[in-house]
Amino acid sequence: MSRVVAIGDVHGCASELLTLLERLDVTSDTTLVFVGDYIDRGPHGRQVIDLLLETSERCQVVALMGNHEWMFRGFLFNRNVKTAGLFVLNGGGTTLGSYGCGEGDFSVPKAHITFLERLTLTHQTEGYFFVHASVPELPLDQLDAKQHWRELIWGRGILESARRWSKVVVHGHSPVPAVDIRPNRINIDTGCAYDNCLSAIELPTLRVTSVPRLDKFRGTMLCDRSSRREAVRFKGALSVHVKRSSGVAEFETLDYSPVGIFMRLVSPCERRPLAKNDVIVGVIGRDSPGAVQFRGVVVREVSNPQGLFYGVKISHAG
Repeated sequence: MSRVVAIGDVHGCASELLTLLERLDVTSDTTLVFVGDYIDRGPHGRQVIDLLLETSERCQVVALMGNHEWMFRGFLFNRNVKTAGLFVLNGGGTTLGSYGCGEGDFSVPKAHITFLERLTLTHQTEGYFFVHASVPELPLDQLDAKQHWRELIWGRGILESARRWSKVVVHGHSPVPAVDIRPNRINIDTGCAYDNCLSAIELPTLRVTSVPRLDKFRGTMLCDRSSRREAVRFKGALSVHVKRSSGVAEFETLDYSPVGIFMRLVSPCERRPLAKNDVIVGVIGRDSPGAVQFRGVVVREVSNPQGLFYGVKISHAG
């Protein structure tokens, strides 16, 4: 009988994953179920996927798709969609940095493209149902990937649910201090990218193995060496909603990077809603999967016949 071990959100923490796999003593009769989010936020997204591919040569590896892989696929396969910008602003800058090949460019190996294309949304065994984020309040045999994909990779409804499904749901996506084992679900995302730990659980014994964050290095981004910019910028229009004392001012980005955005005012306004050095908070891509709450400071203000434009340095996003 195959030994089943589920592993939580890795988020670019390759050193921790390598240590965890060594402690798990993986053999040919082990089935490893990864619940998604292999990339972003942590420094070594490329190395994590390399490690998963190497591990699949010595045991069975089931790799589910997380919301961060969904955004990465959008960025790679269709740069014009909103998921491209939201990928960069949701920690994807470090992932691109891990694929960097000089002069602000990156290259993703074909094997990694194939890996991303083959990710599945769910997996199940006799007693357990594995998913990245959540499942709707439905019998498991009524789930439809095309209809319920957003809940499966983005949802958090399961956190408040007391429903007892036919199988115990094993998921990640919502960081907790330690593996959270409940009668109806098990949350194995223990926030390694947030300086906590990376965890695995063996089933059905419920034996937990955790590795604390080893590498506090946050990773590099693609640097624009032809200018003084801290990171490469990408062109694209994302909605930006900024909270002001008089209400909400609406903007749209002309371009963006992991550390900043350049945006124009789109909502009617009798006076200038922002000024240089203003500290602002708001949401990028509101009403979209992956909407980013951010805090930043206005570092540039431009007024011309085309409108009002602002450069914003992001101090916090997530």
